[in-house]
Amino acid sequence: MKHTIIAAILSITFYGTTLANTGATNGPANPHATSVPTIPHFKGMEHFLEKFPTAADVNCRLRGQVTEVNFIWNGIKLQAFYDAAGDPVAISRFITVDNLPVSAQMSLKKDYAGYVATEAAEFDGAEDGLCYYVTVVSPKNSYLLHVSTSGTISVFKKMKQ
Repeated sequence: MKHTIIAAILSITFYGTTLANTGATNGPANPHATSVPTIPHFKGMEHFLEKFPTAADVNCRLRGQVTEVNFIWNGIKLQAFYDAAGDPVAISRFITVDNLPVSAQMSLKKDYAGYVATEAAEFDGAEDGLCYYVTVVSPKNSYLLHVSTSGTISVFKKMKQ
């Protein structure tokens, strides 16, 4: 079950990048305008408000057994995930490949020398802690890699070309 939830979260997260990069903007047209944020109700909302009381541009979707909450906190675009009971599952954010730990960057260069890293996400899961997911592509293959903070790499998912 744990791996199914993580797989769903990551698929949604990386698929969402394509949709999110279509030119939509977050925030009011006037950056100095103030408004009272409206947060849609969802299971886990109490946990969310306790951890992110100043969240802005909150948007949530039910994705199977997981609620995905997209929002901005301290100027950072984040995603929080909650299970069907409303318990926190993970928090993630997109990062540049250059922001991966040095050990992870070295492992990627060594183990995937013929590949180009196209996306990276920092993933802080309730059960596994902090790790990274990196998409690498070559002319023949594409992989979603699980990268530990120490630089250990495993293939999480082989992706279709």
